[in-house]
Amino acid sequence: MDQSISAVIGAVIFASFTIGLAESIGAIPFIVIVGIVIVLMSIDVVELIKERWNYHNSNRSSK
Repeated sequence: MDQSISAVIGAVIFASFTIGLAESIGAIPFIVIVGIVIVLMSIDVVELIKERWNYHNSNRSSK
């Protein structure tokens, strides 16, 4: 659970920083790259949360 919370907090901080940076630079290629990186990071965080959720639910049902 702690790892999931840390991942979400880190993702929000990273996304806000890179979006602000992309906005201040204003170059279209950089904005596209930042968008792709944020999408990939979001997918990774969602997969981590699903993995942790399945792990916790499988331990509960085996008891």
